[in-house]
Amino acid sequence: MYDALVIGAGPAGTNVSYQLSKRGFKVRMVDIKKKVGIPNHCSGLVDKRVVDLVGEDLVTDRPSSAEISTPFGSLSLRSDRMRVIDRVALDQKLAMMAQSEGTEMSLTTMLTGLRQGDEGIVATLKSKEGFETVESKFLIGADGPTSSVRRSLGIKAPRLLASLQYDLRRSSDRVKINLNRKITPDFFSWEIPNGSEVEVGASGRNSEEVVKAMTGNDTIKRRRGGLIPIGSTELGNGRCFLIGDAAGLSKATTGGGLFAALDSGNVLANAMERGKDVLRDYQRSWKNSFGSEIKRDYKIRKLLDKYEKYYGLWVPLVSSSISGINRVGDVDYPSKTLLYMLYSIPMRFPLAVAEFISNLVP
Repeated sequence: MYDALVIGAGPAGTNVSYQLSKRGFKVRMVDIKKKVGIPNHCSGLVDKRVVDLVGEDLVTDRPSSAEISTPFGSLSLRSDRMRVIDRVALDQKLAMMAQSEGTEMSLTTMLTGLRQGDEGIVATLKSKEGFETVESKFLIGADGPTSSVRRSLGIKAPRLLASLQYDLRRSSDRVKINLNRKITPDFFSWEIPNGSEVEVGASGRNSEEVVKAMTGNDTIKRRRGGLIPIGSTELGNGRCFLIGDAAGLSKATTGGGLFAALDSGNVLANAMERGKDVLRDYQRSWKNSFGSEIKRDYKIRKLLDKYEKYYGLWVPLVSSSISGINRVGDVDYPSKTLLYMLYSIPMRFPLAVAEFISNLVP
């Protein structure tokens, strides 16, 4: 019997496997893919804290500024914390680290059945060799936005936004974000420098039309797409847990989910090591960790979707707070930046700001 059966070998699954294996747990990790990290569905823009976790060797670019465009104007922000990393190399590095600590890994393998008991779980796996029954004390769903583990547990799925990204042969030194709701009504579009290439993408309705317009005459080196989960869900039940995108742990304001994927695995590994009422421990610890940011971001997203008038505040808010935003701006904690803006100039927009904050703060 395994201590943990991990479904999914993306950043969430490989990291939690590594964290558990180095703590002495017997871990089996499976993934439906033929090769870890391929295909890659995500951009590589992260905050420096992610690099501190995974290593400088994965960094491919260091943008120094970001240009944010809205229907009300554009703004330029500076940051020394932005990094772009090789996402495929990240997954593969974490998988190797997990295996070096003893994790058993099986590719081209999928979960087809799951049964829970008082002492553990029984999972049915399918691979090219046929069906296999595996027993484990715990099961961890790290299998992304369309998680089969989540479905097996009967847990409601988060809202899923389709996204499309092209990797272009183009040079750039800044991140570009377009928040024009007339162009991308559901989310936003982006341009991220990555060495000798640029990643251009959009999420939501008409994303293909938007990305094609952003491409122009540049050479397309790769096309990729994926789903962004918006609105976190339950973290599991019984002896089964969800982490990363499987639990909807992406920031609803930016779509970023890499730090949450890593941190949720770390929090769960700590709870499993403590070993007492693991699910409740995981839920409580996550709420007190990055989970509070995920919750605030979702509230912000719903408010911006409901009250589009708030977009009109963006440019004057940021313009009047630019030096402070450059100081406190954080890719992983966007709500900190927004709250800084709102609290720094309440006298200029008293009614709108008061209404926004009253909806944001419980």
